[in-house]
Amino acid sequence: MKEHLVTYPVRINKFKEHNELKDKLLDAIARQENVENLTGPNNNITRCDWSDMRFDRSREWLGLMGIALHEHLDQWAASLDYDTFQIHEIWFQQYNTGSKHAWHVHGANFTNVYFLDLPKDSPKTQWIDPVSKLAHEFDVEEGDIITFPSWLIHRAPENQSSEMKTIISWNMDVMITDHYESINTI
Repeated sequence: MKEHLVTYPVRINKFKEHNELKDKLLDAIARQENVENLTGPNNNITRCDWSDMRFDRSREWLGLMGIALHEHLDQWAASLDYDTFQIHEIWFQQYNTGSKHAWHVHGANFTNVYFLDLPKDSPKTQWIDPVSKLAHEFDVEEGDIITFPSWLIHRAPENQSSEMKTIISWNMDVMITDHYESINTI
């Protein structure tokens, strides 16, 4: 078997409108109806709108961040020479003490996690290096959006903090045109 190691940047960027939108988003999420507690093997997510709601573009909290999020992702896409992006699904997750999300992967090209409310002792997203098979923690803080390939194995470790952690996550694909035709092959 031949193997090539391909490097790809995992981007962690500040969501510029975080300070302005944080409380409004948390209030809208608190009012969100049709939420669920996702429990199962190794999972216990306190509150989320994953099921059918992840496709609903009319949710109040999504409307609050829509334009600012689109601008953020436009800049991210341009920085990596992608022409545009398409969000397929977007949802929030909240983790009280003892809540967690087991190791998993997503569909689409990229997964994003916006750390809307990350109290001091709350756990950060962890990931597994597919080459070394070692687990690592992303160096994030509240207000960050992390974007990584959807196939990257990751999890939300158990929240041992007494405060609730809130994230917004989404899956998206990117599109390119044929401007890559002019790139030289090494």
